[in-house]
Amino acid sequence: MRFIINQAGSGGERIGSLKGFVKISTAVIETPASALFTQSGSVVHLTNEVLSKVFSNPKLLWVPLSKSYQLETGLKAQGEGVAKFAGLQNHLTCVTLHGASEITPSGHFESDSVPLWTKNGKKMISANRYMDLMEVFKPDIILAIADGHTSLDEGSKRISKALDRTSNMLNMCVTRHKNSTCLQDSSLIGVIVGVGEERKCEQSIQNILTYKENLSGVTLEGITDGSEESLTVPLEKLEAIFKRVGDALPKDFLCIIEGCWNPAVVVTAIEHGWDLFDGSYPLKLTNAGHALALQLDVNQDNKELCILNLNDESYKDDFQPVLASCECLACKKHTRAYIRHLLNTREMLASVLLSIHNLHHFDEFFHHARLHIASRTFDVFKKHIIKQYDFYKQNKKDVPIPTIQDVKTSKKKEKNKKRRVSDDDIDNVVKSDNSL
Repeated sequence: MRFIINQAGSGGERIGSLKGFVKISTAVIETPASALFTQSGSVVHLTNEVLSKVFSNPKLLWVPLSKSYQLETGLKAQGEGVAKFAGLQNHLTCVTLHGASEITPSGHFESDSVPLWTKNGKKMISANRYMDLMEVFKPDIILAIADGHTSLDEGSKRISKALDRTSNMLNMCVTRHKNSTCLQDSSLIGVIVGVGEERKCEQSIQNILTYKENLSGVTLEGITDGSEESLTVPLEKLEAIFKRVGDALPKDFLCIIEGCWNPAVVVTAIEHGWDLFDGSYPLKLTNAGHALALQLDVNQDNKELCILNLNDESYKDDFQPVLASCECLACKKHTRAYIRHLLNTREMLASVLLSIHNLHHFDEFFHHARLHIASRTFDVFKKHIIKQYDFYKQNKKDVPIPTIQDVKTSKKKEKNKKRRVSDDDIDNVVKSDNSL
């Protein structure tokens, strides 16, 4: 894989492209962009057939090992990698240890390994074991194993240990990657940790730069541990981090940010040269019953909130599309009232329709960002998006969302009826939308 910067904006923002993939030689991923978040190798809520109707061109699939670890036996037997195994061979894959927005139980660490929380419990994963798994998953992009699941307010001792552990594991990842014949088609990405302490962060960056010739880019971790509190960092503080770290990196590096960040944070990161996001934000909206409704035309004001909570009873007689200007399959054929009804009756189709819309609209959001970078008007676009999100935060109407226990109780009452909610859907129910 090669990352090429095609055009710089008036600030630090840039338009780039990922190309030169061996498995799909014609594939080009334009950046800034978002990946599609997956579980067990599949895009959450969407079948492969539906996904092909939403996106006709190859997309980058974000594959957290924590959600796909159980595929190892099948992948070994098949021998052609996770994309082919999941029936998504027309798309590209990026494998990481776990999703940055996952809430993980506390657990012990060892000098050469970190805990991976899977559906079957905790697994201690060393760098060697991780690279063994990468040889089985055969992704196009590999995020090196790291101890980066920390928030900005972590203690100095914890950050120091995370830095040492990550540095040692990166060394092993680079060595294994260079010596592995079946990973020569995969690009390796280094992981920055210790962001909460400037000196430790600088050490992490310098360690990555010693392997500059072996890496295709970096990803930024250590900002969020997945908790709601860690996602409510003031935008000014995040911007300072994005700028400080971005300025210290080689300009030809692909720069990735993990975490469930809202559109205001995303445009701020883009302004400072960050290229790729993990795609967990539209999934979180979908699981909460929310629809993204940004006004992407900078010449028009948004007459509604930029995020619609379709659980709200006020939508029960609203027969307009989720977003009138949206060309997605859900908006062309279905109404807010219908989706609200599906949410109210806990039909799985609600998640399917919301996923179609949120993924399409989030993709359009990045498309417009690239257009504004090309025309050197990105600052206008950034202010336009932040204004909408600030208005949403000030005026959003919180509507209680069913808890896991509510769903289980409802299922007991309807045990003789057709099963409507999968276990994975229950696990993904969002209790609060404070950081949406």
